[in-house]
Amino acid sequence: MKTKTTTNPLLFADQLALELVDPARVEQALHDPRSLDALTWNVFATLERHRDRSWLAHRLELLGGEDLRAPVRITNWVGRTQEPRLTPTAAYLASVKERIQQAGADDAGLSEALAEHSDPVEVPVLIESPDVVCLVDTYLDHYPAGTGGRDRLTEIVDAGLEHARRVGKRLAVAAVYASGTDVAATVSTHIRELRDGLAQALPHRSGKIDVTLRELSWQQLLKVWETEADYLELAGQPVKAFLAHTAALGLR
Repeated sequence: MKTKTTTNPLLFADQLALELVDPARVEQALHDPRSLDALTWNVFATLERHRDRSWLAHRLELLGGEDLRAPVRITNWVGRTQEPRLTPTAAYLASVKERIQQAGADDAGLSEALAEHSDPVEVPVLIESPDVVCLVDTYLDHYPAGTGGRDRLTEIVDAGLEHARRVGKRLAVAAVYASGTDVAATVSTHIRELRDGLAQALPHRSGKIDVTLRELSWQQLLKVWETEADYLELAGQPVKAFLAHTAALGLR
């Protein structure tokens, strides 16, 4: 009887299987060398174990901005199966409904389109702090479409603003990509467009839109991670193998 060997050096692999939930995604994280879930998990789930929480908060300012302060808490894969639930806002869905009706869709087409646009938004990393909630999206090989074909970063900002309002905090959204790639250029363009025109990107929102937008390369983030590795309680974990794996991906 043949058994599959783990191609990816996963850190705290048993915990990943519990938190990722979806068996197909767990299998991919174990065996796909370019698994984004595996890479995201190895970096962020281990940063959550940092012994010096104040220093961790300082390091995470790269993603959440200067207002991010201790104590911080990092959670993976929120929005769909884990709280907080991140859903498209009622105002956005109302604008979608209006556009669909103007296009002449019948009731069946309208219901189908609204159902598609109403799906929850999963974000790979949530960083919570006293004043700021930071949603981090990660990329490797492609820039995915959002729910219903919406721009991915725009939908994260929109759903994130609603969550930030509920908890009485400011929103930060960060993107992590591999520098020097087409994906990096695409993401940087979208970040720039959002910085220059949030009101145009979110016409259904009224009033001032307050969000910090950051971008960071995996190369930069992994340098930070490697510097902090001794403080992450990683005894017995395949740290050297993980660093070799990221080098093979061109991220170090």
